[in-house]
Amino acid sequence: MFFPLKKKKRLSFFPGEQKLDLLSQQFIYEEFYGFSKDPFDSQPDPGLIYLTGNVREVWNSMLSGIVQRKGFFLLTGERGIGKTTLVSLIYLYLATNGRRVKVVPLFDSHHRVEEILQTFLQGLGFSPEGESKGSMLRRLDVDLAQRSARGETVALIIDEAQNLGNEILEEIRLFANPNPKYPRLLQEIFIGDPQFEKKLRSGDLSLLNQRIEVRCRLRPFTPAESLGYIKHRLSRAGGTTSRVFTPMALSLVIQACRGNPWTLNRVCQEAFAAGYTQRKKRIDSVNVRNALINLGMEKERGWLLSPKSLPWFKKHLRKPSP
Repeated sequence: MFFPLKKKKRLSFFPGEQKLDLLSQQFIYEEFYGFSKDPFDSQPDPGLIYLTGNVREVWNSMLSGIVQRKGFFLLTGERGIGKTTLVSLIYLYLATNGRRVKVVPLFDSHHRVEEILQTFLQGLGFSPEGESKGSMLRRLDVDLAQRSARGETVALIIDEAQNLGNEILEEIRLFANPNPKYPRLLQEIFIGDPQFEKKLRSGDLSLLNQRIEVRCRLRPFTPAESLGYIKHRLSRAGGTTSRVFTPMALSLVIQACRGNPWTLNRVCQEAFAAGYTQRKKRIDSVNVRNALINLGMEKERGWLLSPKSLPWFKKHLRKPSP
């Protein structure tokens, strides 16, 4: 099972309209700039993943741990760094390569363990509405044992784990309490911000912290990796950086976004939308500044750049994407 994704609605466009909806602008600017698709779409796409050394390390650690049925995983990183996207692509890779994997994502921060159990069982194909906590736990135990006997891996993805209370996190740990006859029936992958690691070291969560066998962290891109990410994304959509960006525009984008992939996507999308409304075939620094203003990022430190950075960008613009 792969993460359910919401499809974008393509909205109508009226010539001459100055303030367009962002999704409408995306649809139009793709054609205007000669892209085969939106190069900065944030939806998980195996063809758009950019494998830095850090991403490869996390990918390999998570993948090998899942295959070896290591029970508890922790993936941390700042918001927008690509944690959920990477995990979803790992399970897509496993599911399409002969692995029997059942994934149940938990995206909402539920406040009661009964809500979590109900969501979990619904993801496994049951209708547990109205059942008691004890009844749902027994149903879960039986189902996990049956799946394990068939050689199927079951994983519960707990996204935004830092938002859950300590008591709920402890009860989630007990979902995978190993039975001596059927060890590690359930894999639990906790995804959270860097502060979640500190939370796990608190006394109330010491048992959960001890159970985590695979720990990974996604780090922000370096400037060179950010440039490589933009080039990679554009090349997969039929574009090139030198054709659609000036060096100053790229330097503004990269320094303002500070290596965060989600922010890079948003700023680039907004810059293309701004460039399209002015019918500019090449995004310049004015378009990027307008994009930063529209996104409320006008006070970011990446705004004012030294001209000394331009030779580096001009040099690397000529290099092909990895």
